[in-house]
Amino acid sequence: MTDSALDLLAPHFFQVAYVVRDIAAAEVWFQKILGVSAWTRMEGVSFGADCTYRGRPADYVAHLSIGYAGATQIELIESVRGENLYLEHLQQKGPGLHHLAFDVPDFDATVDGLSKAGLELVTNGQIGPGTRFAYFDCESDDASVIEILGFDEATRTFMEQLRRQSSLRHEELE
Repeated sequence: MTDSALDLLAPHFFQVAYVVRDIAAAEVWFQKILGVSAWTRMEGVSFGADCTYRGRPADYVAHLSIGYAGATQIELIESVRGENLYLEHLQQKGPGLHHLAFDVPDFDATVDGLSKAGLELVTNGQIGPGTRFAYFDCESDDASVIEILGFDEATRTFMEQLRRQSSLRHEELE
């Protein structure tokens, strides 16, 4: 990856994501150890018609849970069915850190720039009307997967509300 690609991403760091075997148990552990005070769980998220995986149409389902450790979003991902990047990680490495995500202002230009920098696009698509995503494999460079996010304003507002609610909940627990 070139320095310009790093400069492009660094200011937009957004999330650390983990692949887990049991999302409910992982929520408890992350609450206890990292102090994530509240989770928003989305069960049965379908990645299908608007998504690809390794160049083919995607057909998989995952449970997702979002919480905050301070200002950093933590995402937990449990693969439910179908071939996907999360199941691949779980089978090859077990549970653990999967990717770092960046919410960028120009999704298409960022994805194009990373592709031109030689990173392999593994899976991409859209979930609902407000979230575009693209995962790049960086293992050949001894790094984790990078996810590029393209949120619409409504989704950005929702994510900020979750962060604020988490912050308030954390203050209540102190």
